[in-house]
Amino acid sequence: MAIRMAKLSRTPTGLWTSRKVIPADVRTAYGKREEKPTWPASLTQGQARAEFGAWLTSVEERIAALRSSNDDGPAVDLTERQSRALAGEWYQQLEAEYGDDPGDEIGWEVQREQLYPSDESRAAALDNLPFEGPWRITPYLKKEASRLLEHERLQVTERAEERLQQDMADLFISFCDLMMRRTRGDYGKDPVLAMLPKWQPAQPVEPSISSDAPIMSMFDGYVDERKPSAATVKAWRRFLRHLSEFLDSKPAASVTPDDIISWKDYLLREPKKDGQPRSPKTVRETYLAAAKAVFGWAKENRKVADNPVVGVTVRAGKRVKVRERGFTSDETQIILRATLDPVPPRFTRQTALARRWVPWLCAYSGARVNEITQLRKQDIFRRDGVWVMNITPEAGSVKNDEARLVPLHSHLLDQGFVALVESSKDGPLFYDPSRGRGGSDGNPQYKKMGERLASWVRSLGVSDPHVAPNHGWRHRFKTIARSVGMDPEARSVIPGHALDTEGERYGEWPIPQLAVEIERLPRIILNPD
Repeated sequence: MAIRMAKLSRTPTGLWTSRKVIPADVRTAYGKREEKPTWPASLTQGQARAEFGAWLTSVEERIAALRSSNDDGPAVDLTERQSRALAGEWYQQLEAEYGDDPGDEIGWEVQREQLYPSDESRAAALDNLPFEGPWRITPYLKKEASRLLEHERLQVTERAEERLQQDMADLFISFCDLMMRRTRGDYGKDPVLAMLPKWQPAQPVEPSISSDAPIMSMFDGYVDERKPSAATVKAWRRFLRHLSEFLDSKPAASVTPDDIISWKDYLLREPKKDGQPRSPKTVRETYLAAAKAVFGWAKENRKVADNPVVGVTVRAGKRVKVRERGFTSDETQIILRATLDPVPPRFTRQTALARRWVPWLCAYSGARVNEITQLRKQDIFRRDGVWVMNITPEAGSVKNDEARLVPLHSHLLDQGFVALVESSKDGPLFYDPSRGRGGSDGNPQYKKMGERLASWVRSLGVSDPHVAPNHGWRHRFKTIARSVGMDPEARSVIPGHALDTEGERYGEWPIPQLAVEIERLPRIILNPD
């Protein structure tokens, strides 16, 4: 079961907020079950993310410090049987409290429905269709789980706490059904009680990894279970190998926070191939983030006793912003005018088409460049009378692995993009699979095409290091979308940005309405040289 992660979001009043559940093993010492800060609504998304990052780091550092000084012994894990048995103890407490005086049937029905995570799952329950979970854990259940653990004087792993909450939710459904029957006068024997195992106190978790297992073996285990993208595997393998070599192949179970701090300091000093040191952001968000995730997986799976990366971070001053991150009007003109220039005869048809169309598609969609370079003929079609492009993981890499349909701006249609697609052969539009050189999945052809386009943009004179040669289109899209009054939700849906609130994530945008929002973008009229 996945561990809940803190996320940045907005409240209905516009305030920025987040929520971090304090792990059960340090909750008593911490003094509260959760942290729920707010920040002013006036903050930009970038400013809010910076505040969120600093807050989350401070909370995790405090948790790590409490764990390191905890004298009550290590956290314990719960087997499936133990978790069900402990939840059963709570179930029996509920029956003792409410069994003889069940109260109102509607009240129990309402509480029961709150545990279903969606309207569809609630509707299925009404049709007596089975629900396999996971259940929605209400604040009441979280509080009851914490109370139960405190009563048993148990400090459990986060995975065990998640499992216990789900077992309690499952039994609470049965308990609500029982109470509803009791309100109708049915005081027959409760069949659930006979199925509950007897509670046996859990034992402390001991690492199961052999003391000499290397870091790279741990990484291989992470990859086998989590199955990250090929690009992530390629990058993270390099980061973890760097750590392993820095520590002279020290066993994973023996790595300490001091080792990680020494590695961090070395990363900040070590020059890259260009002779420049790594930025604090690179060290924090790539090297340390990868190590933290992999060691976190190892701890969850009882491979190591602790995650040595927790609490280790890189603090740096706010990066000075010297210009906007999107392309200026002049830069836009330079790039798009160049798309109409003749290409060298040695270029393949796909490379020529990439230069001609990828910048325009990025400009009118805000899509990531590799989402465009991976497009196939079958990804361009009509839906509800609107020409769309299907940005899908089936074609390559899509952040969050979520496909989305993006309407094509009328200017693209008038330039002949659809006619070009219809005249193309099946398969990728902007690279030729037959010309692949057998490279790794972590560096596919569509990604290489994106890199070549970036080099080409630089060669045109768009050389300011403070604007990315491909990513500048995404920033420009958001800027223009705001200036023309595009619906705030649409200007996130179209480029594939995460939505701010849970409510916004419900339902889908109708394609015709999304096309209306796309058409708010003014046509880009090229000036003569």
